[in-house]
This record gives sequence, structure tokens and C-alpha cells, in this order.
Amino acid sequence: MADAVTALVVDDEEMTRAIVAGYLSRIGYRTLEAETKAQAWEILSSSGSAIHVVLLDRRLADGDGLELYERMKQEPHLADIPVIVQTISDSSSEIAAAIRAGVFYYLIKPYDGALLRSVVRAAEETTGRLRSLQGDLRSRSDAIGLLRDGRFRFRTLQEAQNLAITLSSVAATAHSLTFGLSEILVNAVEHGNLGIGFEAKGRLKASGMLAREIEARLASAEHRDKYATVHVERSDSRVIFTVTDMGAGFDFNRYLSVDASQSNATHGRGIALARMVGFDQLTYVGNGNRVVGIVNLDRASDGLSD
Repeated sequence: MADAVTALVVDDEEMTRAIVAGYLSRIGYRTLEAETKAQAWEILSSSGSAIHVVLLDRRLADGDGLELYERMKQEPHLADIPVIVQTISDSSSEIAAAIRAGVFYYLIKPYDGALLRSVVRAAEETTGRLRSLQGDLRSRSDAIGLLRDGRFRFRTLQEAQNLAITLSSVAATAHSLTFGLSEILVNAVEHGNLGIGFEAKGRLKASGMLAREIEARLASAEHRDKYATVHVERSDSRVIFTVTDMGAGFDFNRYLSVDASQSNATHGRGIALARMVGFDQLTYVGNGNRVVGIVNLDRASDGLSD
């Protein structure tokens, strides 16, 4: 990226804004600052397209920070900006409220610079991938919309992404479905067939070795013959996606929602995101190596604000 990444820091404490700006400057970010929701909205309205991430304090002098987030979601040019809520409270009810509103990154003060930087990068990575998927979706043929019943086999991350982009065209809610379908197809490869667990993925991401490890496992004797399948069944009223991998399964209940214990992690939200914005129903079967996602074709809206 030619221009510096810009973060908007919304906090009514000047010292906190300065500390956050210092943390982010170490990874080349520039920061804009706002003390209130009103000031933040003025900045977003004038330069929203140039802002890459918002760090939003939950309790501001002029009200609840989540109200600013809800307002952002109503504006197409602001809706996709990742928002990280920060607060001094570890109340489960407050965290649940933020999660229900769609905030998947929640930092409890005080936190250190390394954690802040990793969460900011993770939020940007997720949003950037969504935008890329949506851009690719627009370039694909609408012919897949004629599909009534089909079964597809895949084994690599690229094949999983390609299928997600193509198959999501069967529904009017294609943009949000692309993201949700991508998550469960990628999980089938990464966590299912290749056996890369939550903790291992965290270590590999931190060391920058995740992509290399995935390629190594795909080529290994243990994993090279493994594949996953997605079965698509479309009726006049709904589409059913059944994704099955050859892995040993996992404790899927841990990932069906996002709670306080996961809020500071840099990954692990994909299943909860898929469940909330990609599908009307998402159900894991047996030991977790099969998942069924249902999309109602009469869903009125499209996008991540569903």
C-alpha cells in the first residue's frame, strides 16, 4: 500500500489516545483522534474512505460508543471499516452487547502494545479478505444460479476460495454468503484435513509461517490424498450447503459464538461470523467434520449488516 494505514482513535481520554497512537506508529500507522462521537462522525463523514480501522471506546462523554458503530453500519462507504471496541469493563453483558451488534474485536483496558497491534492487523486482514471476495464475486458468471444439485471436491485453500465465490451466486445474499461459505470451506481444509488447531494457528500466524506450513502439509504423505466435499441442494425457498472433511473433528461448540475469552485473539471468529452473517442456520454434525449451512432465498437484505 502506497499510503500509510490510518486508524481513527475515539476516546475521551487524551492520554489513552496518545498511547494508542504511539503503539500503532511502530507498525507504520498514522492516527486521527476524536474525543466524542460527534467529533468522530465529522471525521468519518469527511474522510471515511481513507480510514482503515477504528478503535472505539465503549463509554464516551456523549454516549455509548456502540451508537457510533451502528451509525457507521448504515453508510455503505463506512460499513466495512473494521471496528475494535475498547473499554475498562470486563462485564460479560457489555461484551455480549458488542458482539450482538457485530463487533468481533473487543479489547479490555489496560492492554499492551503487542496485543493491540496484533488485533488491529487481524481486523484489517479479515475485512480485506471480505472485500477481495466480494470483488471477485462481481466478476463471476450468473450461470451458477441455475444450479439445483451439485457436489464438489476440493483440497487446497485456493480451491476453497474459488468455490465460495462461485457457489455464493446461488443466493441473492451473495456478498455475505461468500464470506460465510469461505470460512467453512477454508476451515475444512485448514483445521479439518490438515489438522492445524487453534493454538498452532496462532503460533504460525505470529511467526509468519502459516502459509508455508499449509503447503508442507498439503504435500505430505499424511495429508496429500485428503479432500473435502461441498454438496449444494437448491429449492425454490432455500439452499443447503453440506461441507464434509476427512479430519478427526473438533470441539465446534467453542467457536459457535464469540465470548470474552476469544475477544483478544487474532483468529477463531470465522465460524461465529459465518453463523451470524452468512447463513440463516449453521449446524455441525457428529464430531464436527461435517457442517450444514442453510440460506433462505427470501432473505430481504444483503451484506454484513444482516
